[in-house]
Amino acid sequence: MAIKVLIVDDEAPARGELRFILETLNPTLILDEARNGGEALTLIEQNPPDVIFLDINMPALNGLSMASLLRNLPDPPLIVFATAYHDHAVKAFELEAFDYIVKPFDEKRLAKTLERIEKSLRGRPVKETTPQPATIAKLWLEQDNENRILVDYSDIYWCEASDKKVYAHTSSGKFAVRYTLKELESLLSGYDFARVHKSHLVNLNHVKEVVPWFSGNYLVRMNDAAQTELSMSRRYAAHLKGLTGWR
Repeated sequence: MAIKVLIVDDEAPARGELRFILETLNPTLILDEARNGGEALTLIEQNPPDVIFLDINMPALNGLSMASLLRNLPDPPLIVFATAYHDHAVKAFELEAFDYIVKPFDEKRLAKTLERIEKSLRGRPVKETTPQPATIAKLWLEQDNENRILVDYSDIYWCEASDKKVYAHTSSGKFAVRYTLKELESLLSGYDFARVHKSHLVNLNHVKEVVPWFSGNYLVRMNDAAQTELSMSRRYAAHLKGLTGWR
């Protein structure tokens, strides 16, 4: 069972430490991070996690206020408060927190928390993991400084899975995306995007030409400034032919 975990903390070292320990304890966890409550709420709406490790003392929307909001969701995530202070424990459990752990994090203590989380989630019905189509045809992309920009689907040339991350290529450059390529394929399939390789999802409106290669494989040449060439296997070529009526 793949468990989706969101770490919410305004301090990057604390997020990194917790992420490292969780990945060590369970490499199958699907981990994401948010720097504050507002960013976390956006991620929760896009791709609801199973469990949130939530810091309490954060600027603007603090952890207790955020937990209070999450209680009103139809299927709220498990909340584990991860804080440097003991004095919020009573309030945390009034908000029905699943657990309360104190910094610096102890690996054995976290192992027990993960074991309890797994047992709790095992009895729950499986959540829908495919993101729902947005009401507007735009996607949030992340810059190197972690700022986000909102880009029209039509401005994306192709999406690429590389080094366990996913990137969108646009005329303005290459940006990180907080979706898996499979999730993007589902999200963008109604907007002329098609998978041409296990690592590439292309916008067909930005395909310049398809070039036969060898053994039934092809090169997909994009119409970006560099005329980037992406490989397309026979399997995905057959799928594309079916989509487009190519004979």
